Amino acid sequence: MNAANRETQLWYWLLYKEGLATSRAKSLLETWRTQGITLEAALAALPESALAAGFSDAEIAALRPPESLESVAAIRWNEPLYPSRLLQLEAKLRPALLFYRGDPRLLARPLLVVPPAPLDEAAAALLQEALSQLLGEGMLPAATRGAAQATLLLSELADSEGEALLFARQGLETLELSPQEQHFLAEGRLLLVSPLTPGATANAKWDASLLQVELGAAELLLWVSTAPPIASLPAARTLWLTPTPPPATPLLGLHVTDEPGEVLLWLSQSGGEPPAPPAEAPLTAPPLPPLPPAEALRILERGGAIPEVLRRRLLGK
Repeated sequence: MNAANRETQLWYWLLYKEGLATSRAKSLLETWRTQGITLEAALAALPESALAAGFSDAEIAALRPPESLESVAAIRWNEPLYPSRLLQLEAKLRPALLFYRGDPRLLARPLLVVPPAPLDEAAAALLQEALSQLLGEGMLPAATRGAAQATLLLSELADSEGEALLFARQGLETLELSPQEQHFLAEGRLLLVSPLTPGATANAKWDASLLQVELGAAELLLWVSTAPPIASLPAARTLWLTPTPPPATPLLGLHVTDEPGEVLLWLSQSGGEPPAPPAEAPLTAPPLPPLPPAEALRILERGGAIPEVLRRRLLGK
């Protein structure tokens, strides 16, 4: 076993198996992260370092990992593939471990999250067209598994060579994968992620918190609906694609369009390279150097008499 895998297993044990409150475990992990100490090194330093860390006697006795640790596929919040935007979430919401099925290297790409939203036929058509253009581009489209947006994303994935991500609101071991999902996972084109432990069952009371994690992981957000965006969306990083644009933008800084083709342009302006100028755009000549005063005066005199005041100003008198 390599050191990275063992460190992840130790995190899983500390967070979910050791008996500490999750908030306490997160606090310890964050403290050691800022000190540049791995969990394995911190545990090895006990009990000598217990006083500095503020451990109780009961915690010291409990902080002894078993020889055999449970294997787990997860990304720690101090690893490069962990979505950097998630680090801005408050500690209570921020997952210390992000569990996954599929190729985690897809997380090296910034996430374009399409949140769950009411979809009528017109909005669904816009989303379908936008996704067909987005798949295979620089960002990784992501949606909530089970939502209509995820269904459309998988449908478009079948007609492309791109990749996508689905957020699961239950433990990944409890999922009943569709043949389509199994196929894309086998191809390495689909990544399933969840902040919940592998055996956790779905529970609607967690949905609000899980939504905040999904939104928090996004580099950019694409809200597609006739309904206005929810207030928790960061307006500066959100595009509202709607068949019926409102006469006034509901949220300050929010981008609104009814053209799916504008999504790529918005992405390039928001988080990528600036768009190339149109092929038919006229070339702009470089500016000419300013004329010497005497030459400017000579040209003006061709048009008639020059007022004495202007003549003196040109000649600097």
